[in-house]
Amino acid sequence: MLSMRDSLVAFFAAAMHVIASIAMLVLLRRGLPGFPDEDRIAYMAVHRAAWIGGWLVWQIAAVSLLAFYAVLALRFRGVLSATAMAVAAGGIAIDFACEARYMGIMPELRGAEFAALDRELEVLIGYGANGLYTLAMVLVVVAGVRVLPGSAVLLAGPVAASGIALAVASLEHDPRLETITSAVLFPLFTLWLVMVGLWLRRSAS
Repeated sequence: MLSMRDSLVAFFAAAMHVIASIAMLVLLRRGLPGFPDEDRIAYMAVHRAAWIGGWLVWQIAAVSLLAFYAVLALRFRGVLSATAMAVAAGGIAIDFACEARYMGIMPELRGAEFAALDRELEVLIGYGANGLYTLAMVLVVVAGVRVLPGSAVLLAGPVAASGIALAVASLEHDPRLETITSAVLFPLFTLWLVMVGLWLRRSAS
């Protein structure tokens, strides 16, 4: 029964990342780097509810991810698992702080102040939070490498690589590369969540 509930946590995390990816395209994209600042500011002003709602969806996805890592950490135990949880918790702390500023502060700024905060949040989320989430996944996979299915272990490689590529794109302030790496990362990561969820469900039977 415990493993069955564990698999539901994995599937919920996967579903939330699908929903969050859709929210990124539908609710947030026009306010993110890659468009002229004036157009982004206008979008946030006119679509304030959508802008806030999109970030709230991502916060739910982040909480679901932390819960998923907790499931695996409790299953694998050991120093690596505990470190993975601490790293993931650091990622969500950065995420929430930055997303709160995206929701509550960014729409009020203009000019140089807007550009400065925008660049700061881009690096903190893309490099800081995403980098920590990627590291947490690597640690938890290494902790469970002897019991996880081989396909999930293999897929973790491209997931980690695309996560690192997104971090580099954020540091380089390259919106086009950020879009491309995100388009690779999130489908692969969602597939990895589903694969691990199926393994957890089989373990429960």
